[in-house]
Formats: sequence, structure tokens, C-alpha cells
Amino acid sequence: MIVTLAQPEDIPAWLELAREVEPLFGPMVDDPGFLRALQKNIERGSAFCVRQGDGPPGTALLGGMLFSARPPVYTIGWLAVTRAIRRQGIGDQLMAFAMRGIATPAEMVLTTFGEDCVEGRPARRFYERWGFAAAEMVPDGPDGATRQVFRRRFE
Repeated sequence: MIVTLAQPEDIPAWLELAREVEPLFGPMVDDPGFLRALQKNIERGSAFCVRQGDGPPGTALLGGMLFSARPPVYTIGWLAVTRAIRRQGIGDQLMAFAMRGIATPAEMVLTTFGEDCVEGRPARRFYERWGFAAAEMVPDGPDGATRQVFRRRFE
């Protein structure tokens, strides 16, 4: 499986992935702001995905990531992997892809679930395994669960 730039034809598949993770992330599919952010990231080349079977644009997604590179700060705005394929390396591929182009010194930042969000603990452990450290708390997510910034420095 390869990480590739998302294309406009991927939007329906991306929304299907978003629908699957909405119980954890909060409402997205019917949120015009999410669709605008997705379209903007696709247009500027900062939306990446792994398609099922490495298929063409429009194929079902196994995972997706919105990634902003503004050196020296790099931000993962959204990362999700479809439930059926979790723990099979898709998240690792997306993360490795994000880290490939980092110019040091730098910092990578993301927001994930607070420790008290049981369903979000696998995501926290994933980021910790990649060397991220928990930082400041931020406002709760739309689902009411706590959120926390994670940071990783690159020297």
C-alpha cells in the first residue's frame, strides 16, 4: 500500500472514512467546515491517503491524513484509518510519509484525545510510539471528549 496525494475524486471515499470515525471524532460528514477543509487540503496538495488495493482516485480509502508543512512547524490536522484495517501498518505509513520531508530543527504538532477518553487511548499510544509527548489541553471535541496537543521535536 502506498501513500498518495488525495484527488477531488476521493472526496466521497474520504467522507465514508470520516463517517466511520465520527463516533470518536465527532460530526464531520454533515459539517460544511469539514468538507471545505478537505477540499482546501486536496487543492493545495496537503491531503494524503492510502487507497484500497492502491486503486485509482475514488477507490475506498484505508486511511487518510491532512498535513500542513510550515517549517519549522509541521501539523497533522487529521489522521484516520478504517476500522477493518487498523493495526496493520496504514497509520505507520501515513506517519512515516509525514516525517519524510521534515527539515530540522522542527516540531510536529497534532491534537488527539485526552487520557480520560478510553476510546481514544489507542490513538494516544500510537502517537507516543512515534515519539510524541502529551502537551497542553485544548477545548473538548465536538463529541464532548477531552482533547490534548501532542508535540515532537526534531533536532
